[in-house]
Amino acid sequence: MSGFRTLYYTDCLPGQGLRGGAGFQFQAVSAGTGHEEMSLVQRTSLYEAPVAWMRQQRPVEEYPPSLTHLYDGLYVTARGVYLGAEANGVREGNQFTHAIATADPGAYGFTRPAQLWGAPFWSEEPAPGTECAPLPAEPDAGPWSVDSVREWVLGRPGGEDWLLAVHSAFDRLHTDGGRRVVFVADDPEPVLAWIAAGTLLLPQSRALRVGFRVFATNPRASQHDVLALHTEWAGQLAEPERDHGFCVFNLATGRRSEVEPTESARHWVARFLREDPYDVVDAIELAHQFAGGGQARAAAADRLAAEVVTLGRRPRDAAEAKGLAAWLADRIGQSSEDIPVPSVLDAVLPFPLGLTELRRLDEAVRSPRGDVLDAALTARVRRALFVAELEPCTGGRIAADEAASLRDLAEAAAEVVAPERMDALLRTVTRFGVAPRPAEFPGGADRFVRWWAAHPREPIDPGAWSCGAELLVLLRSALAASLERRGSPEEHRTVADIRERWWRLLLPGVTDPAAMIDATTTAAAVEKGGPATRRDTIEMVYALLRAPAEDYPVLLWRALFSFAEPALEELKRYLLTVPPGEFTAEWHAKEIGGAAGRLMSRAPSAGELDVIRLLASRGVLARMPDLAEFARQDQALQHWFAAVGTPPRPDPSRIPVPPPVGGPVLSARGEQFTAALLGLPFPDAAAIVAAGDEVLLAVLARELPLAWHAQDSRGEAAAALAYVAIGQCSDAVAVPFEKKLRTWARTTDAERLGAAGRRLRTLGAEVAEDWHEFTRRRAVLSGQTERAKRAREKREQKTENPPKSGKWLGRWTRGR
Repeated sequence: MSGFRTLYYTDCLPGQGLRGGAGFQFQAVSAGTGHEEMSLVQRTSLYEAPVAWMRQQRPVEEYPPSLTHLYDGLYVTARGVYLGAEANGVREGNQFTHAIATADPGAYGFTRPAQLWGAPFWSEEPAPGTECAPLPAEPDAGPWSVDSVREWVLGRPGGEDWLLAVHSAFDRLHTDGGRRVVFVADDPEPVLAWIAAGTLLLPQSRALRVGFRVFATNPRASQHDVLALHTEWAGQLAEPERDHGFCVFNLATGRRSEVEPTESARHWVARFLREDPYDVVDAIELAHQFAGGGQARAAAADRLAAEVVTLGRRPRDAAEAKGLAAWLADRIGQSSEDIPVPSVLDAVLPFPLGLTELRRLDEAVRSPRGDVLDAALTARVRRALFVAELEPCTGGRIAADEAASLRDLAEAAAEVVAPERMDALLRTVTRFGVAPRPAEFPGGADRFVRWWAAHPREPIDPGAWSCGAELLVLLRSALAASLERRGSPEEHRTVADIRERWWRLLLPGVTDPAAMIDATTTAAAVEKGGPATRRDTIEMVYALLRAPAEDYPVLLWRALFSFAEPALEELKRYLLTVPPGEFTAEWHAKEIGGAAGRLMSRAPSAGELDVIRLLASRGVLARMPDLAEFARQDQALQHWFAAVGTPPRPDPSRIPVPPPVGGPVLSARGEQFTAALLGLPFPDAAAIVAAGDEVLLAVLARELPLAWHAQDSRGEAAAALAYVAIGQCSDAVAVPFEKKLRTWARTTDAERLGAAGRRLRTLGAEVAEDWHEFTRRRAVLSGQTERAKRAREKREQKTENPPKSGKWLGRWTRGR
């Protein structure tokens, strides 16, 4: 911190001043003083002697001393006295001005310039040489200490009101609504006392920018903010009632301009006069620091926070506390340095702050800027917010010991909260990372679970609670107890509620599908869940269910299909999974039979036939003759498949005769039947085809074109067998059938055509010749196939003259 440059200005004799000649000039300056300081002092701070008094040659002692202060790039404070005759002793007008100048506002310390009026360092006579000593920083202010100024104001009539007005006028300087200030008096001391008092209530950085001149002889030409005019030359400016553009305080008459008090004046004046004035001045500085320093103006919250720190004051009410809490949150958000967080928290937390303020405060202390704060402070704010967040849920504050943890508070709240508010409470405590234990709030948990079970449509998500799993266990127990009341309205209602709502919540906790609660849950999931949920639930039930063999089928069905029809593959898996044997429970067999009846079509697929046979083995089809007949036919057909497909046959010369089956069964097993035919020796297969009815031929017309594209001997056998079948079919079947075969014959290679012909030659040379002619010719007779027509003609001829080449048909006949 630098001190002050010192400058003396007066009328000098030759060789006495800095210029060397005679006349008014700087007589002496301290080392380092430059032109800037001298120019500013000479323009603004020299003693002004009233010309009228000099003409009157008044005694020197009647001229009042002066004190000026100004900021214009530098801070200059100067005290002047009138000396009378000039140095050569001829004319009036000599004066001596002692000025101090600095660029550092810190050089003043916390002393306001007006307090320097009676300081002991002022000089009233020239220095011995042209250099004088500089003034150290923070000089002795003399008798005008802070408490002396306060006592002086208290000793004035109406002192508080006058200080309120004076400070308000100073507070408005340098603003759009501010006016320059004029004091009218015949003594400079009371003027400077008021200036000192008014600027003590400003922060020092602003006080140093308030320029003043006591006394001024030409106020219109002065650039100072505050002027003092002697009563003898004040003129009309002495009248406050006149609007001169000045705010006038006439100390001689006690009259002053009306001044609306500023917020700063309302706040600080009374405190300055009634409390420790040093603490109040410190509070003013601290409030200014909180506001950002410089020329910033403190807000109400800045002032209150400063008082909390320096004066130990507390907010008057909750409204003030809320404002202070918001202020603290803002300041921490900007920077927590130099902010007395503990003191302010102590002041605001005892008040019932609003959620808005507490949330902002909590966010601030937990922000990166708040990381430097003590963990205990953060915890205090967190606790206060937690308690406030619980109040809307519980309808009031929770009575708890100050040492109680957040979990203790949460459990105390959960014990008394209304059931319909429990969800909000648990969401709140979860947001704070608190996990209450239902065992520690048994009454509240029981009330809530009973209410919850009775309100399945409430949009409650236990996944949003830190203790959701424990409360779900309690809900499950409550619902399970209701299900045990078999046949009661409560049971029916609970089943309906599980199907509608509860299954989603209960499904992840299923452990034993044999239990009624879990079985109802899984069955509802199979019913209501999407494809993935249905699939996963079925897999889970198969993996979890363990039961004695006699109970297993019933329990498995109950856990899967109590509410939903099984799909075909699901029913098949069920029938293959349960132990073999007929179902013993009549209701069970009836349930399965009903499901099967609704699943099966009048023309069953191969998969449906598999399930129908399984149902027959379980004794389920006793009352379902249509399905039972399907099962019988399919079983017979399966035996035939096994017989023809199991080499070697006991008597290769005897072909197992296909059992008589209806069109639905044969159509469903068409692919398998065709494959079995193609596995037989070709003459045997041809004999079966030749003896087949329209149903069998229609099946072959569908299946053989799919088979003759195989790139092996089975494909050639299929083409040859198709040629045999075409000759037996009705025109409606044969025409499209032959077109397909002709297309194959036209597009396939000669080797494969020859292989098919060789198979047909086993039926006789005539058949082979027909095949050769068939593959050679391209034309197709209109209305019927050539093959069909030729076959019909030959059948008629054979009726009249039985052919010798009919041995292959005789084998078929003998086989039957």
